[in-house]
Amino acid sequence: MKKIAWLSLIAFVLAIGVASTSTAKGKNHAMTMEGTVSSVDQNAKTFSLTNKAGKATSISWTAATKVRGGSLKAGERAQVSVLTKDGKNIATSIRIASAKMAKAS
Repeated sequence: MKKIAWLSLIAFVLAIGVASTSTAKGKNHAMTMEGTVSSVDQNAKTFSLTNKAGKATSISWTAATKVRGGSLKAGERAQVSVLTKDGKNIATSIRIASAKMAKAS
């Protein structure tokens, strides 16, 4: 009887582990990106950030996005904290460093 109880317990723990792993795939992912703002669309609340390798990434922002160090405009260097949700990159915070200041550093 004890053996059946232990096997049941082990099977239950394994089932919980598998279930938690499968639900983790649907979660949102956060990351930090850095590059030059190549375009800004104020009406759509989106901008394009180009990294050193030349890859452009489209990012949107919301009213909750915190912007520090200036205003978001083309040519500015920026470090952006991004949350990927439903296949879209949403900025949670944007730190602006003008292109002139970034070159001097």
